[in-house]
Amino acid sequence: MSAVQQIIQAVTQCERQIDDQLRKLNAFSQQIEQVMSQVQAQLAGSTQSYDQKMMQQLNQTKKQLQDTIQLLQNAKSKLARVRVI
Repeated sequence: MSAVQQIIQAVTQCERQIDDQLRKLNAFSQQIEQVMSQVQAQLAGSTQSYDQKMMQQLNQTKKQLQDTIQLLQNAKSKLARVRVI
């Protein structure tokens, strides 16, 4: 196997790993949304503002997760460009 073929194979493997991570992160994002719904339904209007505190943290987590997903998608796009060179 030539060096170029090895590089293409390694790039393709990286793309597959990114796809796997994206699937996991998207599933986690859905779980966060479910938890957010539960917090709103169960703790809405709590006297200690637990619902608001939890929602703030969950929203921050979701935002960071979305940022991570975007970065992985960008990395995959760049790997695809490497593969076609």
